[in-house]
Amino acid sequence: MLVPQRAAADPVGALKAQAKAIAQKLVQQQLEIDAYQQQYSVASARVAADAQAIAQVDQQIAQDQQQYSADTVQVRQLAITSYMNGGALTGADAALFEGNAEEVQSANEYDAIATGNINNALDQLQSAQASLQAQQAALHQQQAKDQSDQTAKATALGQANDTELAMQSAQSLVSGRLAAAVAAQTGAADAAAAAAVAAAQRGGSKPGHGGTKAGPGGGGTTGGAPGPAIGDPTLPPFLQCVVQAESRGNYGAVSPNGMYMGAFQFSQSTWNFAARAAGLLYLIGVPPNQASKPEQDTLAVALFALDGQQPWLGDRCSA
Repeated sequence: MLVPQRAAADPVGALKAQAKAIAQKLVQQQLEIDAYQQQYSVASARVAADAQAIAQVDQQIAQDQQQYSADTVQVRQLAITSYMNGGALTGADAALFEGNAEEVQSANEYDAIATGNINNALDQLQSAQASLQAQQAALHQQQAKDQSDQTAKATALGQANDTELAMQSAQSLVSGRLAAAVAAQTGAADAAAAAAVAAAQRGGSKPGHGGTKAGPGGGGTTGGAPGPAIGDPTLPPFLQCVVQAESRGNYGAVSPNGMYMGAFQFSQSTWNFAARAAGLLYLIGVPPNQASKPEQDTLAVALFALDGQQPWLGDRCSA
C-alpha cells in the first residue's frame, strides 16, 4: 500500500503553487543578479583602465612641455654664447663694424641654424602634443561612455536586488499563509477522521482492547502501551474487499520486503498518520501487524474517511 497523500483543499494547493513559483523566480532572480554583478565589475574595470591611460597621457604631455622648455633655454644660451665669443661687441653688427665679412657671414649662418633648431623643436613638440591631446580626447570620450555604462549596470543591479527583496517578502507572506491554511486543514481533517471513527465504532458490536491482537495472525500483544477499549467497527464494502485483496484477511501479515504490515498492508508512516488523525496516539510507532483487529479496522476506517480509495489505488478493489 502506498503512503497516502491527503487531498489538498483549494486554498492550500493554490498557496503551494504560489510559493513554488516564487521560489523558482527567486532562483532566476539570483542568477540575473549574478550576471549584472559581473557586468558591473567589467564596466568598473574599464573605467579604472581609462583613468590610468588618461593619467599616463597627461604625464607624457607634461614631460614633453618640460623638455621643450629645457631645449629652448639651452639653444638660446648657445646662441648668446656664440655671439658673445665673436668679439667685444655682440652680434653681426659688431663684426660688420670691425670689417670682418667672414665673421658676419658665420654669425648670420649660426643665427639661422639656431633659429631653425628652435623652430624645429617647437614644431616637433606641437606635433607630439597634438597627437597626445587627440589621444587624450579619445580617452576622455571612452571614459565617459564606460562611466555611463557603469552607471546603467549599477542601476540594473540595484533594481534586481530590490526585486529580490520584494520577492523574498512575498515568499515570507505566502509561507505564513500556507502554514496557517495547512494547520486549519489538518485540524478539520483530524476532526472528520475522529468523527468517522466514532460513527464506525457506534455501529460495531464487538468490544476490543488496544493491547490485544486478534484475527488470523494469531495471538499476542501490541508493541505499545495498552490503549482505551474501542469497538470493532463495521467495515464499509470497499475496506472489506481491501482486507481480502491485500492479505486474505490475515491481520498479522507482513509483505516480503517488510515495508507493509497488517490486514490492510499499512506502511509504518501511513499507520502513524492514521493513528494521529483518529486520535489514537498510543498506536503511533506500533507495527500495524502487532495491533489488534479492532485497532487495524479503526485506523483503516479513519484513513478511508480522510483519503477515500487513494491509499489502496492499484489493487482489484479500487480497479
